[in-house]
Amino acid sequence: MSSVHQIPVNDNTDALSNYTCIPGQPCWPSTSEWSAFNRSISGALKNTVPWAAPCYNGTSNKECHKIAEDYMDGVARTAQYGAMEFLDWETCGESNCYLNSFSPSSPVSGTCSLGRLSTYYVEARSSNDISKTLDFVRQHEIRVSIKNSGHDYFGRSNAANSLAIWTHNMKDLQYHGAFKPKGCKTQYKDIGEIGAGISAQEAWEFFEPLDMLVTVGAVSSVGLAGGFGQGGGHGPLGPTWGLMVDNAIEFEVVTADGQARTINECTDPDLFWAMRGGGGGTFAVLTSYKFQLHPAIPLNVYSFQAHFPMPEGNLDITESKAHRDIITALALNQTLFASHGVAGYNFMLPDHMVSLQILPSNDPDAIKTITSQWHDFITSYPGLNITDNTYRTFPKFSQWHEFTETPSIAHNGPVGLGIAESGRFIPRSLFSTPSDISQLVDAVVTAMQFSYTNRGGGSAQLYATGPVNHPSNAATGVNPAWRDALWEVIMGGIWTSNTPQSVRTQIQNTISAAIQPFKALTPGGGCYVNEGDWTEENWQQTFFGSNYEKLLMIKKKFDPSGLFNCWKCVGWTGYEDPMYSCYAQSRKVPNPTIPLGPVG
Repeated sequence: MSSVHQIPVNDNTDALSNYTCIPGQPCWPSTSEWSAFNRSISGALKNTVPWAAPCYNGTSNKECHKIAEDYMDGVARTAQYGAMEFLDWETCGESNCYLNSFSPSSPVSGTCSLGRLSTYYVEARSSNDISKTLDFVRQHEIRVSIKNSGHDYFGRSNAANSLAIWTHNMKDLQYHGAFKPKGCKTQYKDIGEIGAGISAQEAWEFFEPLDMLVTVGAVSSVGLAGGFGQGGGHGPLGPTWGLMVDNAIEFEVVTADGQARTINECTDPDLFWAMRGGGGGTFAVLTSYKFQLHPAIPLNVYSFQAHFPMPEGNLDITESKAHRDIITALALNQTLFASHGVAGYNFMLPDHMVSLQILPSNDPDAIKTITSQWHDFITSYPGLNITDNTYRTFPKFSQWHEFTETPSIAHNGPVGLGIAESGRFIPRSLFSTPSDISQLVDAVVTAMQFSYTNRGGGSAQLYATGPVNHPSNAATGVNPAWRDALWEVIMGGIWTSNTPQSVRTQIQNTISAAIQPFKALTPGGGCYVNEGDWTEENWQQTFFGSNYEKLLMIKKKFDPSGLFNCWKCVGWTGYEDPMYSCYAQSRKVPNPTIPLGPVG
């Protein structure tokens, strides 16, 4: 198997984990011990069946037909433990069980195997289920993994030969008109409470009839309380109301010692601070998330889509006047947009663009005034084939989301395939002078062209969805670089089961390298912990910034034995840890999940 990147000799991690027991070793529980554990959690221990397994019995059966129909649907993928949102994290070496993403009805060959999906998982429905699971893995020194939706770009929500905790069916939802966190004097109003398994869509569908908005992201199937709500959580409401972690009020968690706790800024200020941005799967298992809601107001949107004029012969994006001029115009307007709370999703591709500017406001004309210069420039730009150039008002969030499900927008966030991604925050200072903007535009077109000519696809996503009007980071453990970022740049590439391994590796290396022009512009900077490059070598600085050492200190206080461990999370045990053998960067031979018999 081809490797990805050279590994630094000093990977600056803590000692290896004790939690490395796998089937076949003396430490592994006996059948009777598994049965007793299962009885203690009322039969919640399940055997994993890979989602695509029925198709390995022939693709003509009814069950396989339904799976093929839903194969690239995020909601369908989250509905069972036996699938991840991206094929990378179902795979370990040659071991996998997947279909061809864009042609899922086509016949499959080979053996359906678990890859890195756990052979057993606990379908958790209470804190008690989780407490008993943590007691069991501590006793037997088994690695634990925590999955909600599986919508993770680093594969942190599973690990081969681990015992998985699946929180997806913890579906509590409540509205508190008035709420006082445990042990605090401050009284809040309009507080939402969600169980660990609630998706973004389930949340807004519950709170929308109460005339409340939730600080969700762009994808309906993402679990709000999981990595999204613990790693940061950005979206169309970010410039107005901040990240999801800025809105957090209180968490219910189970810590590594098996204790259920209510944590907030009064009861456990350190742990609460760390879990507001320090990443999921790291400090405790979160079971319930309480957060500030916001009285509903309409979302006003300026939507622009166009195809670029294509040259005769080969396209060189660095020489494309249309690309340079339009990205320059966007950058020139970005400071103005940010100061007025306008969020942006801008997708720049080799042959076309999609640009959405979003302003929550009761005044539908405000966005027209703020975006007038941008509107006039791109509307009159010569040679564009404009397919959408519209101001829209969505009275309800669900109506905005329905609009984003149109194919031309939705295809920018695919699931059910393999993916490579890298990201970088672009600080406000790089938008301040024509010279700075020129350098930034150079970086965008250089990155796009490199990706385009090296099988990465050539797209760049320029998100303006961060907490730019919420400059204080004191209350949260999130990467401080979020506070000053006007753009979060994402480079991405995709592969399918038909893509040869050598090409997959090339795509990954291309996307990792494509972010380099932005790194050169932002020394000491970083990216969003949920939307970065899993091969990142300078991961502590890049994902956590100056907060890393404090986060690590809190991690060691609440999880001294390193029970919670995930790839390049706080306290990560490094490339030598045998439980990370499925990653191409590992120094170990891939060791896929060993299948085991049914639970007694």
